[in-house]
Amino acid sequence: MTRLIPSQPDTPPAPAIFEAAQERLRRLGARVTQPRLCILACLIGSDEALTHQAVIDRLPGQGEAIDRVTVYRVLDWLVEQGVAQKRAGNDRVFRFSLIEHEAARAEVHRQHSHFHCTRCDRTFCLDDASMPAQPAPPRVPSGFAIEHVELTVNGVCADCGARLPRPPGSTS
Repeated sequence: MTRLIPSQPDTPPAPAIFEAAQERLRRLGARVTQPRLCILACLIGSDEALTHQAVIDRLPGQGEAIDRVTVYRVLDWLVEQGVAQKRAGNDRVFRFSLIEHEAARAEVHRQHSHFHCTRCDRTFCLDDASMPAQPAPPRVPSGFAIEHVELTVNGVCADCGARLPRPPGSTS
C-alpha cells in the first residue's frame, strides 16, 4: 500500500489547537496576537508542511481578516523563534511546519523509501514490503559520518502515466 504525501487538506483549527497555540506563544514570552494565534494554530493542526497560500486557505474565514503580508511576517517570525522551519520544495515554493512535526516526520521517513513523480511533483511513501533489502551504506570520506540513507525512486505515477499519449498502433 502506498500513502500519498501530502495528505488531504485540513479543516480550520479546532478550539483545543487554539489553546495549545496560545500557550505556546505565552511560553515564548511573545505577545499573543490574533494573527500569530491563528497561524500557529494552522501549523499545529496540520500533518504536512504548508505553503503561505495553504496557511491562508486554512485560516478561519479563509484568512479575510489577516492580510497576505502579515501571514508572511508571522511565518518568518515563527521560524526566527525556532518554532517552525521553512523549506523550499522542488517547485521552489516555501513550506512551513513546526520543528517537532518535521522531526517526527524525518524519523518516520528514515524507515522507508519514496517514489517521486517527475510530472506532477507528488511524492508517495513506499512500504518496506515493496522494497528490496537496503544495500550497505555508501563509503564516505574520512571524517564524514552518515546519519541516514534515503532512497527515492523517480518516475511517472499511475495518474500521470494514464494521461500520457499512447504510441500509434498500441493496443493497451
